[in-house]
Amino acid sequence: MTRRNRPGSIQSAISEAYRSVGGIEAAATDLGLSIATLSYATAQNEDRPGGLGVNHLDRLGRMEPAAAVPLAEHFARLAGGVFRPVDLGPPSETDIHEITREFSDVISTHAHVHSDRSEDPAGYTVDEALRQRRELGELVAAALRMDAALDAIIEAAR
Repeated sequence: MTRRNRPGSIQSAISEAYRSVGGIEAAATDLGLSIATLSYATAQNEDRPGGLGVNHLDRLGRMEPAAAVPLAEHFARLAGGVFRPVDLGPPSETDIHEITREFSDVISTHAHVHSDRSEDPAGYTVDEALRQRRELGELVAAALRMDAALDAIIEAAR
């Protein structure tokens, strides 16, 4: 059953979480809840206090991390931010070198985009925007890996 939900709504994020684990039937099986209960969570119903409940959504995200992504994206937008999954990996002595390399790639792409070699030196073509977005994502991921390593040091000292 597919319910039409307003894009950007919590009901839409919940529906996307269900799709990420194979649909509402698979989510119901995984959570040990009825399809009707899960379907109810995607309805816009002001009479329902609490909806599905964060405990079930937390459990679904722990069982299948892909289910947590649309929910994280939803709440990040509400907070005025964005969510991009990042494989943090283990801390490394070369984290700062990776950040420097990735930043260099961003600058290099920017220089190419605004050069005579570009189809649109005053802006970005779609291909250039996709390339720069990939480069920025790699830079952000490198910075987050280092941030996570520093956070682990700080937390270990507490």
